[in-house]
This record gives sequence, structure tokens and C-alpha cells, in this order.
Amino acid sequence: MKTFYQNWKLDQELPMVIHQSIDLSFYPHFHAEVEFVYVESGSILVGANEDKRLLKQGDMAIFGSNDIHYFDSKDLASNMIVVIFHPELVGKSVSWPGDFRFESPFIPADQPGLQTVKAILNRILREKKEAKPGHRLLIQASLLELCAIMQRHLPVHALERESQERIATRKIRIQRILSFIEEHYQEDLSVEAMCVQFGMEPSYFCRMFKKSIGMNFRTYLNTIRVLNATRRLEISDASITDIALDCGFGSVRTFNRVYRELQGCPPSEVRRRKN
Repeated sequence: MKTFYQNWKLDQELPMVIHQSIDLSFYPHFHAEVEFVYVESGSILVGANEDKRLLKQGDMAIFGSNDIHYFDSKDLASNMIVVIFHPELVGKSVSWPGDFRFESPFIPADQPGLQTVKAILNRILREKKEAKPGHRLLIQASLLELCAIMQRHLPVHALERESQERIATRKIRIQRILSFIEEHYQEDLSVEAMCVQFGMEPSYFCRMFKKSIGMNFRTYLNTIRVLNATRRLEISDASITDIALDCGFGSVRTFNRVYRELQGCPPSEVRRRKN
């Protein structure tokens, strides 16, 4: 199952979701929809394309269409408001932003001109929950206001066609690499094998991968393997050994060690919860 590209199934009449999230952790992914997060309390590590930042109360982040992003709450605690919406809600384009780019996806709490953002988000939450007549139009108007405020008060720079193409090329390259990992994680993948597949030098591949994803290749590969193993532990009656080998681990001993490192518990505990 493809998990790196997140295909949101949104309401056709109002293609958006908004929810409050506690201690969110989600590995690198991308989607066509725009995503906006606001930290209500606590702190969370957030990555976006080739940058990452520890966001604290009042900080925000905005991810445009197909930006690669991730959330890491390990050893942290946070409450966030998350808004995800189809770009057509704020314009005719299938992506947003289009002909400009924010200098940074991360927005500090003291950024001038953004004092009304929290009120806008609470308005959207309220309209979504109450669903009174006209709520779809009011939510769309609030999203337009949110994007307009961002564009007015955040540092941006226009993108020439050549720059847009260069950025798109970089995104496509890492998306293809991650999709390949998703499809072949059960196999004996290595940095060398990836470099042969994509025609890259090992040192460059390792630097580019960690800069784009926020973790090295081996950690990311193990994360994909562990996530798929967890699904199987929860729904399958196959033995832990069989699941470990089917998910690409060379031995159950390695599987147990990596699983505990990434999940904080042994795989046997997940199996016990299932039963």
C-alpha cells in the first residue's frame, strides 16, 4: 500500500479537513493539498523539504502543494490545530502557492500581522462543528482570508519559470526515491543499490537524502519496514519471525532491536494487545 503519497479523500462540496491533534508523529510524506499547522501548546519537531524546526506555542508552519513534510513528537508533547485543504478552495490553480514562494515554511509566534490567525482557525473549527446553513461558504471565506494574510505579511519572493522548474525537479527526484523505497522495502536495499538505481554518487545521495528527509537512508528504510510490520502485527496471525523476514529484516533479532528503538516497545507487545 502506498503511504508516502497521501491521497486525501475529501468532501467534494468542501474539500478540506480541520482537527486538533495531540503529540503528532508522521514520517515524511507529501500530498496535493495545502496544509497549515498551528501549535496551541507544547513543542514539536517539524520538517519541510530541506529544512526542519522545533515549533513551540504560537508557532506555525505552512506546506504548499507537494511539499515533503513530517512531524516528530518523540520525547515532546504538543497540541496543534491542523488544516488541510484543496488549493482550488483559494483559487483556480491546482497548486498553491504557484508563482511565488514563502522564504520559509516556518512562521514564528511573534511574526507581525498574524495576530488574527488563531481567531480564524477557531472560527473554521466552530463552523465545521456546527454545520449551520452557509457554513461551507464561511469556511471557504476564512481559508481565503488565512492565505491572504500569509501572503501579505510573510516574506515571499517571486518565482521565474526556470526557478519553478528547478524546485519541481528536486521535489520529483526525492519523491521518486521515496516511492521506490515504499515499493521495494522488503528487498535487500542499500545506499549502493539506490545509487545504481538513480545514477548518483553515494556521498551525494546520503547528503541529499538526509537534507531532504531529516533522517539518514537506513533510519528511513527501517521506519518504513517497522510501520508495515506494525500493520501486519495488528491484523495478521503470521508469526513475528515471518513478519520480520517478509518486511525486509535479515533476522528476528535485528527486527526486535530496531522495532524497540523506533517504537519504544518490542513487537511482541503489539501482538499481545491484538490478542
